[in-house]
Amino acid sequence: MGSATINLPTIHLDTTLTDLYKLADPSTAHLRLGLVLCGVNSAIALTPSFPRKKKYLYQDSPFNNIPPAELKDAAASSTTTDLQRSIALKYLSLIPQRDAFITGGPHTPTIFFNVSPGSALQEAHDRHEAEATIAVLSPEQRPKLVFCSGPAEIPVKELGIDRLAVKVMLDDLERKGYPLVVNQETQWFLNSKAGLAESGLPTPRAEVVDVEGFVPPLAGGECCEVCRAEDDVVGKGGMGFVPAGCKGARGRWMGEQMKRIVESVDARQAPFVFKTQQTFGGAGTWVVSDEEKKRELVKKLMDDETGVLRKLLSQVTAKNQQMKPGSVVLSEMVRDPVGDYGVTFLVRKGGEATFLAASEQMINEDNAWIGSTINYARQERLKEKFEGIMRQTAEWVGKHGYIGPVGIDVLETTDIPKDELVQGNGISSVDGERTAQYIVDLNVRTSGSLALPLLKGHFTSRGVTCASSFSTTLRGSRKQFMETWREEFETGRMLIMAWYEDDTGSEEKEVESIGDVVVGGKDEKDLQNLMKRVRESTEEVTF
Repeated sequence: MGSATINLPTIHLDTTLTDLYKLADPSTAHLRLGLVLCGVNSAIALTPSFPRKKKYLYQDSPFNNIPPAELKDAAASSTTTDLQRSIALKYLSLIPQRDAFITGGPHTPTIFFNVSPGSALQEAHDRHEAEATIAVLSPEQRPKLVFCSGPAEIPVKELGIDRLAVKVMLDDLERKGYPLVVNQETQWFLNSKAGLAESGLPTPRAEVVDVEGFVPPLAGGECCEVCRAEDDVVGKGGMGFVPAGCKGARGRWMGEQMKRIVESVDARQAPFVFKTQQTFGGAGTWVVSDEEKKRELVKKLMDDETGVLRKLLSQVTAKNQQMKPGSVVLSEMVRDPVGDYGVTFLVRKGGEATFLAASEQMINEDNAWIGSTINYARQERLKEKFEGIMRQTAEWVGKHGYIGPVGIDVLETTDIPKDELVQGNGISSVDGERTAQYIVDLNVRTSGSLALPLLKGHFTSRGVTCASSFSTTLRGSRKQFMETWREEFETGRMLIMAWYEDDTGSEEKEVESIGDVVVGGKDEKDLQNLMKRVRESTEEVTF
């Protein structure tokens, strides 16, 4: 990995994802587990073998922000566009590499999907990048990397896989009938914003606005004149989109549902938070701090060219309406939070919880998650602080049949509500100070910060008490990045959990890389200084 002159320490994880699944349900520990850890996109096909998700909808940044015209052009293109490739690099390589780093063991197949299936050169590069990342792990903790073109081509029988655990829901997994650890509709529901709002867990008060029915299907262009062009786009795998000028049944349905949602937004007094049903990487969440922000939100929702609502509601079909993918949530804003934590734990069979870590969240100005920090010396105190809310969450998730890793984003405030029944047990008295805890997001899957507790032994044995993980992009190669930070890599204070070098195609053969990096510091000040230096030479990545 990198330059031969850089002496990298071997990394041994405290435990692995494979070990955690065995702990979660010992009765199935003898079964061979396969892991599918990629990201997901509902706006556009990432490759010809990785189609966009039509049933299990997710609202990531591309879904929310890319104009429909650009999505249509990409769908109509006979070759992979720059837009598709940029998303594929993150979702099919960066994210699964990051989770594969902690998978553990050559007996656990970890599934990757090729960025450009069919290209022998590109497929070899995909494998090289992933293998270079896990090469620093001790041999007994390096996972078996399996590359295939798409979710419909996973060699489950050939690999002797008894069950697949997945990060996000993929339509093809259900269509192929693969054996899964958790039912896909169940796991999708557990990750939904309406599911959390109506769970009874300690969350801000919220209103769920559902839509009625589903958009009438477009069959053979039968609706109205302006809809006929849409049939061709859908036929090519593109995202169907009810045009603003539609005068038929589809347009009438769309107008009624958009009106229902916007009226609820208009009636809501700021401040509040607006969320779509299934977000990814922090996208799909809008913080409405005042009336001006509310007007901006309504404009964004209703915009005929880029409007989030029109795109979202156009995907509500007869095949997914029972999951209510078009629902939105309007919740109270947590005022004056004194803490923002990501609590990660394992849910065992029967709904019991095993604490893994509590990290502090790093969010950018667009409310997108960009990383986490952890202080190993504070973990016992934080475990006690979040014991109650963790136990409640595990019980709720467990009763739906889920086992595996879970992450909750918790905001803490000293403003205790008068009606504590609303909070349930979301009250903590650790350190003699009573605080209210609100779950503002629930990730029933592997989280971006899951590696931090598993690296505790690696870091603390080197005098490192704090660590952070974050994604980054830069001009240059893996080797160049490691040469820049040689001392940190050789002392084990910095490591790469995911990396992908992409040739930009310029005449100078300039390489652009995206990566997921973990850095450690002897204390919080030392960590912040190192993070600042790294960030000054790179750019952040959002999903």
